[in-house]
Amino acid sequence: MRAAKDFANKPRVDSASPRAPWFKKVLMTALLILLVAVLAFLLREKSAVEVEGLFIDQTDTSVIKAVAQVVKSKPKVKPKVLEQANTSDFTYGVILKQTEVTPAFVPAYESTPKDPAKKTSHVLQVASFKSELDAEALQKRLIRKKLMNVQVTQSTAKSGSVWYRVMVGPFQNRSMLNKAQDTLVQMNFSPLKRKR
Repeated sequence: MRAAKDFANKPRVDSASPRAPWFKKVLMTALLILLVAVLAFLLREKSAVEVEGLFIDQTDTSVIKAVAQVVKSKPKVKPKVLEQANTSDFTYGVILKQTEVTPAFVPAYESTPKDPAKKTSHVLQVASFKSELDAEALQKRLIRKKLMNVQVTQSTAKSGSVWYRVMVGPFQNRSMLNKAQDTLVQMNFSPLKRKR
């Protein structure tokens, strides 16, 4: 069995209050004063050196005579005027022409001219139905949306069932194909692009 401890008669230790708070304060203050004194001393020494270098004793005539002799003994040099180039020679256009590079000819990179009158061989299949009436109803709806060349074609699957496809196209150019595709997407259709 464990012995019971008597916590009521245990001596109290007050750990919240430090033992010598004044000692820390005095030490920190002394260090701060010492730091300020060292910085002031260093700044005063530096400024004294700079000031002495700036001023020459003007009453000392020997210094003035020595400086005058040095100035007289130096030959006078005329400043050279550099020829300034015309500022228009340094414009962006001139520099660009001077640094123009002609690349090597690569036939694979050559662009082929597009014939604007050439018709595309693509058509869009809008939907396919088992009922011819449903296909014709969609055809009329697409014509009202001003889509051109809307046709209903009949095709027979391998299983023998007959399907009626609603097709739009062919188009005069790629731009008209894309425009028709956008119109159909706005009508909630997902058209299939097919080659004729």
